Amino acid sequence: MATARVVKALAAVALVNGVLYLSFHQDASAADNVADAKKYTQDLKKSKDAKVKAEALLELGKLAAIQKSLVADALPEIYKALEDKDATIRAAAATCLGQCDEPSDKAVPLLLKMLKEDKDDSVKIGAIQGLASIGPDAKSALKTLRELAADKKSKVGKAAQKAQKAINVKN
Repeated sequence: MATARVVKALAAVALVNGVLYLSFHQDASAADNVADAKKYTQDLKKSKDAKVKAEALLELGKLAAIQKSLVADALPEIYKALEDKDATIRAAAATCLGQCDEPSDKAVPLLLKMLKEDKDDSVKIGAIQGLASIGPDAKSALKTLRELAADKKSKVGKAAQKAQKAINVKN
């Protein structure tokens, strides 16, 4: 009987400790996300290095997928990066924009324009990934995605096939 009481007491202590850990861990994680968002926004604004900017855009996209408000300050720079001279930055910006939960009537036309007009395949793939992240609200891109998906051997065609599935429309 005494052993059962000890086990129950230890279980209660473990449960309380677990709840406390989870509550503090979430607060610490949220604070880390805010700090990360500020750091990546500054990297995007001030860095001259294309790799640093592209990394910042990809990380901002991940943070936006968690909570849109984390990247609110970076949105003007994200839109600006869509027109950067460096293809790596444009590709990362396109992917990021799709994750930012921006209004589809604003984001989809920009991504479609990139998909149709940019010469670089990595930028096209970034735009396709952005459209896929938008999901069903990117249905207006399906015609273009179907055309690109016809080339089943290219990386762009394969990305377009995946995007069609993400938009939840049968081929």
